[in-house]
Parts: sequence; structure tokens; C-alpha cells
Amino acid sequence: MTQEQSKALDALRQLIVYYKIGWRAGCGYTRNKQLVHLTMLQAQTALRYEVPIGIRSTNPDVIGSPDRKSLRYITITNTEQLMRWTSYPDMDALPSIHAELPRHIQQRLREYILQIMEIEFPEQLPAQKPAAPLLGAGGDIYNLLCIANRTLRRAGQPEQAEQMWRLVLTSSSYFQALSIIGEFVDFDEA
Repeated sequence: MTQEQSKALDALRQLIVYYKIGWRAGCGYTRNKQLVHLTMLQAQTALRYEVPIGIRSTNPDVIGSPDRKSLRYITITNTEQLMRWTSYPDMDALPSIHAELPRHIQQRLREYILQIMEIEFPEQLPAQKPAAPLLGAGGDIYNLLCIANRTLRRAGQPEQAEQMWRLVLTSSSYFQALSIIGEFVDFDEA
């Protein structure tokens, strides 16, 4: 690793510390927030750089949930916890930047993780998002999901298609499902 790369990684570490100010570790409950999901490699990188991540339960009856809050959210602090919690069938398929952080900070921390990955192992960066002809297609979410799924598979990204499929089917609203689809494909006109 060159000295410039080392300096860039140190700068990213400092930015992560800055954006974590005020965040308190712990588990809790989360409403149906739109989360910034991470792939497993991104989550492992986040853990190495102490970016707060967690995973959400998809079934409130299994772990328990009070009426006023919808889903249990578990903070993940190491790789062993990450593997254990993602193996449970009643948890989201992918971890996310911690839900207690504001959405714009979640997105910024994900950008920092991608920048770190660019420096450390550029060969494992996520594939570019293909353009899916969703604009002008019927507004039925299942139709849009099938179009996005087909687009990802044709672009040679079957793993992303599977992840997107699972996340959309466990989402709680139409707009959350659209947001998840938008993380995997760019919207294009039909």
C-alpha cells in the first residue's frame, strides 16, 4: 500500500469517527425505516473500520416487539455476530448501516465504505448498476421487481438479483420496495 493510500484510509477513519459522534451502541426497535443495506463484504469492511451496523428482524412475533414499535433491530459489533444473525431465517438477508443514524449519515458512511474498498481491494467492488426500463412500466411493484430482476440477471449479476428479490419481498411498503430496487438498478424509460 502506498503512502497516499495510507493517508486516504486515515482520513476516512477520521471522517467515520466524526459521523459517529452522538451515536450510542445498543439494540432496540425500529419502525419501517428505509435502511442503507450492505453486502457481506461491505459489512465486514464496516466492522473493521468500526462503522456502526445492525440487522433488523423481519418477523416481530419471533423476537418480540411492543405494539408501538414494529421490528427488533440488533447492533452487530463483530464478524461472528454478523454470521450468526444473518443465518437466522427471521432476520433481514443483509445487514445495514445502523438504523439509529440519520438517513443522510447512513448514506455517507456507505460511501466511505465503498471508498475504503476501492483502496484496499478494487477487484471486489460491487458491479455497476444496470439501467432497468422501469419508467413508463406499470406501477405494480411485482411487475417492477420482475423487470429489475431480469435486468440484473442479463447484466450478469444473479447474486444481486437474489438479494434485491429477498429485500423487496420483506419490505413493508411500496415506497420502501422502490427504494430497494433503486439501490440495485438505475431507473430508465421503457
